[in-house]
Amino acid sequence: MHKTLGVYLKGKYKNIIIEKEYIVAIGDIPIALVAHLDTVFYNSVEEMYYAQKKGVLWSPQGLGADDRAGIFAILQIIQSGLRPSIILTTDEERGGLGAQKLSKKPCPISNLKYLIQLDRKGTNDCVFYDCLNPQFMKYIEEFGFVEKVGSFSDISFLMPAWQICGVNLSVGYYDEHSVAETLNINSLFRTIDIVCKMLKEENIPSFEYKEVSNVFDYNAVNYPYFYNDEDYDTTIPCSGCKKHFFEFELIPIKGHKPKQYCPDCAVDKVNWCSNCGTSYEIIDLDDDMELCPECVEVLTSAKNN
Repeated sequence: MHKTLGVYLKGKYKNIIIEKEYIVAIGDIPIALVAHLDTVFYNSVEEMYYAQKKGVLWSPQGLGADDRAGIFAILQIIQSGLRPSIILTTDEERGGLGAQKLSKKPCPISNLKYLIQLDRKGTNDCVFYDCLNPQFMKYIEEFGFVEKVGSFSDISFLMPAWQICGVNLSVGYYDEHSVAETLNINSLFRTIDIVCKMLKEENIPSFEYKEVSNVFDYNAVNYPYFYNDEDYDTTIPCSGCKKHFFEFELIPIKGHKPKQYCPDCAVDKVNWCSNCGTSYEIIDLDDDMELCPECVEVLTSAKNN
C-alpha cells in the first residue's frame, strides 16, 4: 500500500516527500489529514460481507478498517477535488513508529493550522489526547463531534513535536483489532462530508497548541512482572459452543450480560442493529426486528410518547 499510494499521490500533488516510514503530500489547504497504512492483520482480506440495510461491512479474516477506513476517507476527499496536506504513516499499530520518525523532523508543511487524524472508532467521537486548547476543542465539537478519551495515535507524537493542535475523528469502525470488527459505511461518509466542510471554510482558524501536564508518574509505580503460566489463560469461552478462543477471534455482544460468540456460532446468534450499528444477540430468528434491545426500548418509548 505504501508504494501504491506514493505513486497515486505523486499524480495528485506537486510537492511530496516519500520515506520508508511515512509519506507527506503538501497541499494548498492549511490542514493536514493523517492516517496510518498498517493494520493489526497480516493476511489479506479474502471475503467481505455487506449488510445493505444496516450499512455494515465485515470480513471473517479481519476487516482492518483501523485504519483502512481512514485511508479510504482521504482518497475520497482527494477525489472530490480538495487538496489538503496528507500524512500517511507506517507501523502505528506497533507504537506509532512511523509518526515518531516524522516527529523528529521539522514540520514540512508551512502555515499548517491543525491536524485531523482519521483513525477513531465510532460515529461522532473526537479525541484530542494531550492537546488542551478549549477554543480548538469547542471549534471541532461545533461540527457535531463529542469529546472522548483515547490512548494514542500518530498525532500524539506530531502535535507536541510541531506545536500544532490536532484531533482524531471517528471513521465508523467498531470492535477494532479483532475478527469481529465492522465498518458502518454511513458513519464513515458522515465524517468525510464534515471534513470536506472543514476544508472548504473560507477563513480556516489557527489555534495555539496547549498541552496537558502529565501528573502521573509512571516511574513511581511498581508493576508485577512475574506470573504463573497456569494462571495466565488468555482464552475466552464462546457463549454458544463453549469452545475457547482468543479475544480477537470472538464477536462481542453488548447488553446487561455481555456475551461473545465465535464466527461459527455468530451466524445464527449475532446481528447488527439497523439503527445504531452495534452488535446484539438474536433471541428468535423469525421475530428478529434488526434492532438491538436498547434501540427497541428507545424507539418504542418515543412512539408511545
